[in-house]
Amino acid sequence: MASRYLYTSEVYHKGLNKYKVVKGETKKIAEQKANAQMAQWEEQWKRKLEVDRKRNERENYARSIEESTEEANKLTLEAEEVQNSLDTILIDNLNPRALDYDSLKDHRVFDQTLPVKPKREEISTRPSREDSKYNQKLSFLQRFSKKQVENQKTESDSQFEKDYKLWEEEEKKKDLKYDQKLADYEIAYNEWYKQKETFYAEQKANNDRIDQLKKDFELGDVSAIENYFEHSIEDIKLPFDFILEVELEYQIETKILIVDILLPTVDDLPRLKKITFVKNRNEFKESFLSDSALNAKYDSVLYQIVLVCFNSIFGSDKYGRVESVVINGKVSTIDKATGNHIEPYILSINVKKEDFKTLNLSSIDPKAWFRNAKGIAAAKLSLVTPVPPVIVLNKEDRRFIESYGVIGNIDDSMNLATMDWQDFENLIREVFEWEFSTNGGEVKITRASRDKGVDAIAFDPDPIKGGKIVIQAKRYTNVVGVSAVRDLYGTIMNEGANKGILVSTSNYGNDAYEFAKEKPITLMNGSNLLYLLEKHGHKARIDIKEAKKQLYAK
Repeated sequence: MASRYLYTSEVYHKGLNKYKVVKGETKKIAEQKANAQMAQWEEQWKRKLEVDRKRNERENYARSIEESTEEANKLTLEAEEVQNSLDTILIDNLNPRALDYDSLKDHRVFDQTLPVKPKREEISTRPSREDSKYNQKLSFLQRFSKKQVENQKTESDSQFEKDYKLWEEEEKKKDLKYDQKLADYEIAYNEWYKQKETFYAEQKANNDRIDQLKKDFELGDVSAIENYFEHSIEDIKLPFDFILEVELEYQIETKILIVDILLPTVDDLPRLKKITFVKNRNEFKESFLSDSALNAKYDSVLYQIVLVCFNSIFGSDKYGRVESVVINGKVSTIDKATGNHIEPYILSINVKKEDFKTLNLSSIDPKAWFRNAKGIAAAKLSLVTPVPPVIVLNKEDRRFIESYGVIGNIDDSMNLATMDWQDFENLIREVFEWEFSTNGGEVKITRASRDKGVDAIAFDPDPIKGGKIVIQAKRYTNVVGVSAVRDLYGTIMNEGANKGILVSTSNYGNDAYEFAKEKPITLMNGSNLLYLLEKHGHKARIDIKEAKKQLYAK
C-alpha cells in the first residue's frame, strides 16, 4: 500500500511539472490536468497489480496441485508397501532366533544426577587492629598533644570494634546459609542414594529372575519351557498394528506344545490401497481393497502367521524340548447375530517337527500347505466359522490344588499368628473368596513351589479393576522387610498379573511401604486381616508375643 502512495505522489508531481501554467491558462486548470493524468496512471497501476495478483494465484494453485499430487503419490506408495508387506510376512520371518535371556535383562545405568555438595563462601579478611586503617599517623605537632593521641586511639578502637562485629555477623550469616545448604544437600543426597539403591535392587531382582528362568528352562522345568516359547511367539513382528497373544501348555511326557493364539480379525488388516488428488474438488480420495480382495489377503496373512509360529518354535528349540506343536487360532470379535462378544477358534493344526523340517518355506503356499497338513479351518477364514481344536488347551493351572475350609474353626480364642501355615493359606483363600465372590471372582491355592512365589491366585472378572491377582500369605511374627515385597513384585511381573496382595499377621517396615509405593501392590497387616474377618462375621485375634513364646518354647 505504501508503494502505491509513493507512486501516486510521484506521478502527481510529475503531472504538475508537465502541466505548468502557460499563457492563457490558470493555475487551477493546470492542476486539474495533472490530477486527471494522475488518476489515469493510478488506474493503470491498479490494473497492473490485479494482473500480478491473478498470475500469483495461478502459480500458487499450480504449485498446490503439483504438491498435492506428489503427496498423494507418496501416500499411495506407502499404502502399496504396507499391502506388499502383508504378502511377505513369512519371508520376512524365515530366520528365528533362540531366546536371548540376556536381552530380557535390565542393563540400564542409574542416571539420576548426583547432588553437588555445596561450598561455603570464602571467609572475608578478618579486621586486624594492626591494619593501617586503625593506625593513621598523626602530624608532628599532634603527637605532642596527649589528648589528640588518646582521641585518635579511642576512635580507632571504636571503629575496629564496629568493623570486627560486622565481620563476625557476616561470617555467621555465611555459616547459617552454608548449614542450610548442607542440610538440603544431605536430604537430596539421601533421596538420590535411596533411589539408586532401589533402582539397582529392582534391577537385580529382575535379572536374578531371568537367570533363574534360564536355569529352569535348561533343567526342563515345564513353566520355564512355556515361558520360553511364549516369548519366541510374542517377539514375532507383524507389519500392521497387532500383537500376538498366546497361552501355552507343554506336555513334558509327550513333548507336545499346545498353543492357543489370538489372531487378528479381518478388520485389523490395513485396507487402504491408493490415494489420488482430485483437482476439480481440491481434495484427496482414498481407494480401498474390495471385500473379496481383503478376504483373500486375510486368509493369506493368517496362514502365514501360523507358519511363522511353527518356524519360530521349532527354529528356536535348541534343546529339543518339542517334538510336536498344536496351534489353535482364535479371534476376538462380536457375534453379529447376538451382539455378544465371542472368541471362537477358526483354525487348528497339529504338526510334527520332523515333518516341518522338510518344508521349503521360501517357496511354499501357506494355504495349500495348511490343507495338505490336515489343518482344520473354514473355506474362508473371514467368515469366522468356529472349528473344534485338535487338542484343547488345559486352562487349569497345574499348580492349583484342592482347598479346604478353615473358617468354621476360627473364633476369638484363635491366635492367627500360631496357625498351621497350610491352614493359614486356606484361611486367606476363604477371606478373599468372600471379597471377590460378589462379582463372580474366584480364588485358588497353589501348591508349594520352589521359590514359594505364589500362595493363591484370584481371578477378578471386573473389566476395569479386575484381572489376575497374585496373593501371598506370610504368617510372620517379625516385621516384614522389603525383600518379601520385592519378591511379590517379581512374581507379579513373572505371572503377568494385574496386581499383588501381601497378607501378613505382622506389620511392615518403612522400606516395604516405600517400595510398594506407586506399584500395583497392596500390603495388608494383621489389623487389616482381622478387619476383613470381622467384616464377614468372624472374629479372631493376633498375638505376636504369644506366638513368639510358643516358637521359642519349641
